[in-house]
Amino acid sequence: MFRVCIILVSSVLWLVSCSKHPEEDAFKQIQLHWNPVDEATESSEQKDKCVIDITSKVMRDPVVLASKLVEISYEVFYQLDEKGALVFNGLCGDTRFSDLPECSWQTTCTDGSASVVKFHNER
Repeated sequence: MFRVCIILVSSVLWLVSCSKHPEEDAFKQIQLHWNPVDEATESSEQKDKCVIDITSKVMRDPVVLASKLVEISYEVFYQLDEKGALVFNGLCGDTRFSDLPECSWQTTCTDGSASVVKFHNER
């Protein structure tokens, strides 16, 4: 019985050590600081839904995920256009990185849903 337990424990340890371990997550800390240009923009009914949608899109965009920056902080300025849509412009807070593809983007949000986030410096 003791011999069976030893073999069983050894087998389990061997299987665990040989199993594939998941790749280390390429976690990026992303911060978005929202800056309305005026009070009408700040009180827009669609603002909260837009902010949530845009945050999700920016965080999973391939340009951002491929970035060599471990931390990206955006200053996001937004305003209402003539049609009532919210227009968002995101810029990296650290101007040393302003030439990187992930450091300048724009999107428009209508009825709480943002269009595709367009990065301006894509190479």
